[in-house]
Amino acid sequence: MDNIQTIAVVGGGTMGAGIAQLAAKHGCTVHLIDIDQGMLDRAVDGITKRLDRSVEKGKTSQADRDVQLARIVTSTEITGLDNVQLAIEAVVENIDIKHKVFQSLQDATPDSAVLATNTSSLSVSSIAEAVSDPSRVIGMHFFNPAPVMPLVEVIAGQQSAEASVDLAFQAATAWGKVPVRAKDTPGFIVNRVARGYYLEALRLLGEGVAGVDEIDLVMRTHGAFRMGPFELMDLVGLDVNFAVSTSVWEQMDRHARFTPHDIQKSLVEQNHLGRKTGRGFYLYDGDTPIPAYPVERKSFQLSPLFSDAMLAFCVKAGATEATSTEQYVFSRILAAILNEAGSAYSASVASSDDIDTAMTKGTNYPRGPLAWADDIGHRTVRGVLNGLNASVEDERYEPAALFANAQ
Repeated sequence: MDNIQTIAVVGGGTMGAGIAQLAAKHGCTVHLIDIDQGMLDRAVDGITKRLDRSVEKGKTSQADRDVQLARIVTSTEITGLDNVQLAIEAVVENIDIKHKVFQSLQDATPDSAVLATNTSSLSVSSIAEAVSDPSRVIGMHFFNPAPVMPLVEVIAGQQSAEASVDLAFQAATAWGKVPVRAKDTPGFIVNRVARGYYLEALRLLGEGVAGVDEIDLVMRTHGAFRMGPFELMDLVGLDVNFAVSTSVWEQMDRHARFTPHDIQKSLVEQNHLGRKTGRGFYLYDGDTPIPAYPVERKSFQLSPLFSDAMLAFCVKAGATEATSTEQYVFSRILAAILNEAGSAYSASVASSDDIDTAMTKGTNYPRGPLAWADDIGHRTVRGVLNGLNASVEDERYEPAALFANAQ
């Protein structure tokens, strides 16, 4: 593949501007397009300020800063893209709007250009229905902030040409990213596997097992996660996190393990969205965030069989210094993550290496979940999942085939 020289980015929001900056840094001429001139102005202003800070820190020379900015050409119309080799759509998560963008890109770009969507939760194959040649359409899911986060999920739709996927993969690599390949399934890799981290924490809070700060501390201390699930939801935005959970749940036929939680729904309805509104699971009106969602503590009992399975799991997972309640929190959340990773692998969503890379590079998990499961032992993981599944009626902890069939 010849090096990509010219790309288009449609959408001047945070993600589109970040992708444009990334491509310009690596030598591409970038057509940054948005129907709102004000949005374009803010995008360029943001890129300029980030580059200026880089110059101040000595990471970028003034000459390189000027060259990078000069490579970004803005427009309010999807036209003049005759030399574009790759076009990336980064507009709102609305299938009708995305269809209109792809129809315009189809008409404005050469037939050889690859058309990529940065969607985080919609079907790439459904988006590709807007064009006459769906083999050109692939997913190229960047993570925010795009210039900084290393991961890019490259998604093959049902009719994506292998050459289209390869071009996107090679472009991401040339831009200094770590690309992984995934099938076009709900949530792809990261947003699917990560549901366990968020939803299981919410269930534990709802059941009165522990409070938000206690659950976060368990996962930071005993799991070595950089942020606890509630801290992370507050950082991402509860509205964004809830929308992704709802989208994945709907697309996964409303399977019980993906059911969005009423606690999060309630906070979103109250506009308690996390850091950006000053309140979410924590209150951010002082120097130190304090828990803002009370826990209604309830007693719980574990069967002797499950207690033994939990202890074996925690010993092999590295949570030996935890109390029994902490071990219960830790084992439930980690087992949910491992099971979803196993489910994605069993469904051939991605290779085991790509699943592990996606979760360490895209969400800063301390370890790849499948490598973690290998060290714990698949039979030990299955024991915890079976114990949890016996306690519910909706089969949400049913072990994935990877663990269910372990010898």
